[in-house]
Amino acid sequence: MRGVTKNGLYSLVGQTIIVDSTNVVTDDNTKLWHHRLTHICQKGLEELTKQGAFRQGRIEPLKFCENCVLGRANRQKFLASTHSSNAALDCVHADLWGPSRTESHEEARYFLSLIDDFSRKVWVYFLKYKNEVVKVFEEWKFLVETQTRRKVKKLRTDNELEFYDERFKTLCKKSGTARHLTMRGTPQQNALMERFNRTILESVRCILNHASLPNSFWVKGYKHYCLLHIQKPINCH
Repeated sequence: MRGVTKNGLYSLVGQTIIVDSTNVVTDDNTKLWHHRLTHICQKGLEELTKQGAFRQGRIEPLKFCENCVLGRANRQKFLASTHSSNAALDCVHADLWGPSRTESHEEARYFLSLIDDFSRKVWVYFLKYKNEVVKVFEEWKFLVETQTRRKVKKLRTDNELEFYDERFKTLCKKSGTARHLTMRGTPQQNALMERFNRTILESVRCILNHASLPNSFWVKGYKHYCLLHIQKPINCH
């Protein structure tokens, strides 16, 4: 083929040569058509063959395609959580949600959730500021340890700053509470807490939408759901 300049534009001059051998879909051509057709799957190629898209050619089984593996990769799903502790307060899961786009009537924008791995007992504290986490956790820890006469042995949280604060680390170190910090971007490592928050928040949105209430009622919707389904006392700070 060659290009000819005309009026400042290049036009190609050539002709198409059709050879019978180009209609045969070999193993190399199978891979080529797989790439051309946006990494179509094996069944898709077979369906095109039945429709005569490749004339009398046949396709070979697709070999391993690394691009398909990377392009279609999904985040690992949350597995069903199992009990890994033998008694109350052996392991406690904690997470801070927020900030909420809408401030509640109680002027809260965050909530701190704590779940005992053994009993699945839930405590929730609604916070106005993020830096209240250390104080609230210390109050909760003193309360549950006094009531149960047991110590919080392990605490599993994410790696956010509110749980990595020096005051928080000092509190756990003095009380002998071991820290389990999850890796950033891997909520699966604290699946029990993440699944709890997601379930509650989805239900709260349904409650507010059904009642035609503004988002400022999200704290009351949260308490309502927990009292009905979890039947555990909800503490509001």
